Amino acid sequence: MSAAMPSMIAGRSTRMEVLELIRRKGSASAEAIASDLGVTPNAIRQHLTNLERDGFVVSHPERRARGRPSLLFSLTERAHSVFPRRYGQLATMVLQEVQELSGPEALDEIFSRVAARHADVIGREIDGLDFDQKLRRVVAWIGRAGTLAEQTEVEEGVRITIHNCPFRNTALKFPQVCTITPQLISRLLDTAVSQADSIHRRDPYCSFVVQRPEVAGGSGSPRGTPL
Repeated sequence: MSAAMPSMIAGRSTRMEVLELIRRKGSASAEAIASDLGVTPNAIRQHLTNLERDGFVVSHPERRARGRPSLLFSLTERAHSVFPRRYGQLATMVLQEVQELSGPEALDEIFSRVAARHADVIGREIDGLDFDQKLRRVVAWIGRAGTLAEQTEVEEGVRITIHNCPFRNTALKFPQVCTITPQLISRLLDTAVSQADSIHRRDPYCSFVVQRPEVAGGSGSPRGTPL
């Protein structure tokens, strides 16, 4: 049974039922899982085989004083990712407390430091490349976070559009979140970056205009709000 086509128990995925049960118990045998779910042990063993193959569970023998050892199954770190998470909610609560304790300037400093820290790491990977090579690498790096980042040539320079913001809920409350990407790009490419669109302003996406080196020192400036 593949992950794309799970069998169902009362409208729910058997695979998910198995994972939830193992999570509650810490570890469990195929027989124990089958008994709790009302499914045959052979059916559960097939699910466990597939889950182990896909990296969601690991098996290890149960230590017994007597009798044949039984295999126990426990979750891997990958399996924990399928359960609900509230990282965004926690981040929003923490940022709210920081803002109330130290003011919005503290948030500005925090996100500036975040951008600087990432720039230090990425900078070592793109050192020695020309502007366009660096830009492509940076956009690809940003895209690894699931941002659906896209770059297009525009009159003012290069527009980078973030079609999917992984931090959307937090960014809607704290505009400082939207400054990480342009600050990062500016540091890595050593050029001016301005924000043209922002989900914080209820635009459908965030976009930034990156000035090419020959334009950055000129009189023209890109549309958008300079950072």
